[in-house]
Amino acid sequence: MAGIGPITTNRNDLLRRAGVRPGISAPQNELEIFCALCVGRVYYRVENQTLYFVDSPALSVSEIIKQVFRGLKQSPRIQQLYMDEHNLFRAAYSIPLTTAQCKALFAALTLSGIHIKRSDRN
Repeated sequence: MAGIGPITTNRNDLLRRAGVRPGISAPQNELEIFCALCVGRVYYRVENQTLYFVDSPALSVSEIIKQVFRGLKQSPRIQQLYMDEHNLFRAAYSIPLTTAQCKALFAALTLSGIHIKRSDRN
């Protein structure tokens, strides 16, 4: 029987796997970003100042974001993205960031062991 393999909820194992997974190279759209994401890895698109991520019970990026924004006394605008035009298949999440929010959040993500990939500026 085929499958996706064992599913882990061990945070350290998830972060290790994110570190050895191939990098995201010049995605053309949000669907390509989603397909390259994994737990423990986020993607920041410099062009539109948007962070893309996925969550899991073992490693909740959205909870880290909420804690950082609570410290900044702001409310995050996390958006659910979908793989299809009918909004049936959930994909990744995204959040637009200001420069100050980006600096605070990247520090928290890095300290949490999350790998951050930035797009190249054009």
